[in-house]
Amino acid sequence: MDDVAVLTELNARFVEACRHGASETLTSLLSAAFTYLDGATGEVWDIDQFLKDVAENPSPTVRIDQLVIHVEGNTAVVSARALRLPNSSRRYLDTYERRGGAWRCTHSCGWPLETRLP
Repeated sequence: MDDVAVLTELNARFVEACRHGASETLTSLLSAAFTYLDGATGEVWDIDQFLKDVAENPSPTVRIDQLVIHVEGNTAVVSARALRLPNSSRRYLDTYERRGGAWRCTHSCGWPLETRLP
């Protein structure tokens, strides 16, 4: 399987985990040094705070579009627009690193968009 296909699958698992608040699923996708940057507040969260937030705030209606994956050697960037019903959207950008043949997300950033859903 090529890198883009692998990262597409990992992204789908990441989104599905966020839908269900499944922080345990995310643990297998994230590096131990993972950080999250909240683009709305500028706060940087460590992995524990991020996993707690996901577990406490599932997003069952989220869907994504505009997925873009860029791979350069052992680094990859995955971005998409996340649409949350009834009328909000966010952009996210996840950075992955390949170590020992496996991709792990090392950093994520998400910020709200002014675009409203129809």
